[in-house]
Amino acid sequence: MKRIFIVALLAVCSLSAYAQNYEKSLGLRLGRPVGLTYKQFVSTNNAFEVIVDLDFFEENVFKVGGSGFYLWEWNLGEVQGLDWFVGPGASAGVFVVNVNDNTSSDFNVSLDGLIGLEYKFANIPLALSADFGPRFYFLNDAGIYWGGALSVRYTF
Repeated sequence: MKRIFIVALLAVCSLSAYAQNYEKSLGLRLGRPVGLTYKQFVSTNNAFEVIVDLDFFEENVFKVGGSGFYLWEWNLGEVQGLDWFVGPGASAGVFVVNVNDNTSSDFNVSLDGLIGLEYKFANIPLALSADFGPRFYFLNDAGIYWGGALSVRYTF
């Protein structure tokens, strides 16, 4: 059983045909929240994206967290390098609140969804993407929140 798993893992890792003509990318995510983003294709149309983010836009609230997504990508047809993507994910983070010099912190977990567009430039190692989606927090501050961002990534 271990051998089958190792052979399957090596086969997935060795695939070289990627939807965006790149295998990995690393960059900045600008939106709410802001952060770092890393994307890794695992097959022609499937990728993982990991985001480490900071949210400091609310007065007296600072949030730090991480998200992970599994994405399916498809080319939009006529425009070379333009793809759309969709996928599920999950996030976890810490919220630090300071009201009247009283500081408290909470931990939160969410189930997420993401949909967006990505464009990979043909002659330079750069990809731009725009996305949005819901986050369903189910611990503190339970509810559905919508967010989105623009990402700029170096591809390699």
